[in-house]
Amino acid sequence: MLLYHYTNQTGFLGITESATLWATKIQYLNDNKEFFLALSIADEILKERLRTEIARDVVIRLIRFREALPRMNDVNVCVCSLSENGDLLSQWRGYAAGLGGYSIGFDYEGLRRSLARQEYVLMKCLYQPAEHEAALNAMIDEVLSQFAGQPEPDHAHIEQPSAASRLFQEKLYCVAAVLKDSSFSEEAEWRAISRRSLSPVELAFRPGRSTLVPFHKLPFDQPQDRCIREIIVGHTPNSDLALAATHTLMQKMGLEVTLRASGIPFRNW
Repeated sequence: MLLYHYTNQTGFLGITESATLWATKIQYLNDNKEFFLALSIADEILKERLRTEIARDVVIRLIRFREALPRMNDVNVCVCSLSENGDLLSQWRGYAAGLGGYSIGFDYEGLRRSLARQEYVLMKCLYQPAEHEAALNAMIDEVLSQFAGQPEPDHAHIEQPSAASRLFQEKLYCVAAVLKDSSFSEEAEWRAISRRSLSPVELAFRPGRSTLVPFHKLPFDQPQDRCIREIIVGHTPNSDLALAATHTLMQKMGLEVTLRASGIPFRNW
């Protein structure tokens, strides 16, 4: 399976020449509201569980899970977006500057291996409300089962995090990052997500439309994992020239990839 990353010409050159993707701090994404919505849904699920739970240690554990939610508002979790569809008009318009962009096809297994070495995980986005609740409930059950039968420490200082609440927070980073509104379902998006909150020194910054945007440089091992397998050249009035230039660049870099032009009729010139 291939997963595609859409970008403009500058991004394409940066990614292929440096073998590095940029993962943006999740609060600075265009659709960052979903992340905060996920925290709200998690809070409602935890409140409902607290209404029926009677085991004292589990109650304290669930309360600590809720206490962890506000601390997640400014976590340094970074994500990089990809799609199962490498030739989608909405993606060309949104991420490739509409003209002369690129869709880079990454081998799923190769990219997954490279990302794992950087403490990142690849996860498929979920678009339906029922999927959102199911994913959050499953994650909470997983954490609770891991600590089943173990006493929850320090009941007198419930505001202090515990091993269980730290694990809950770590797993919630990933789940919250893949919950999206159903209106975006055609994107068939996957996300590379940092498994932990990054330290400030690990972040870089780039200019955005209205503010600096924090991001994390995410190298992938092209020689070992053969991550890049296909290049789709976006819409341009000079398609033959664009394909020829890209082919020459791939030869220069020693990359053996499938190269083709977008098949979607679209005119922006």
